[in-house]
Amino acid sequence: MVLIFMEKYRPEQELKYILGRHVRTRRENRGWTQEYLAEKARVSKNTICDIETGLKFARARTLMYLAKAFETEVYELLKPKNVTPDNVADIVSQYGDELIGAVEKITSSYIENLNLKIKLSGKPAF
Repeated sequence: MVLIFMEKYRPEQELKYILGRHVRTRRENRGWTQEYLAEKARVSKNTICDIETGLKFARARTLMYLAKAFETEVYELLKPKNVTPDNVADIVSQYGDELIGAVEKITSSYIENLNLKIKLSGKPAF
């Protein structure tokens, strides 16, 4: 008897795949090695490998460094490939919660880093 286990569909898995595909494509188009991108993104080569294969989702700070390395915006790394003005509503309804969560993490991380820089500088925020 053969048992087949179907994994429940998880949108976050698809988002990991989308990010990984964007990172690998952009890296290869530039002729970069995983080691080189890892240095630019301030992570290990294994982390880049895990992101590209969809095993891990990047932390907010890593997403920011990846976007900076590729001279793009974070949302471009999370955008499904075939987004057009005609289907954007469908894409948002399908990925909305995951995209909002990713943006919230990025924003929170950015604010934390900014607050830390202000605190370390000893200067008032305003």
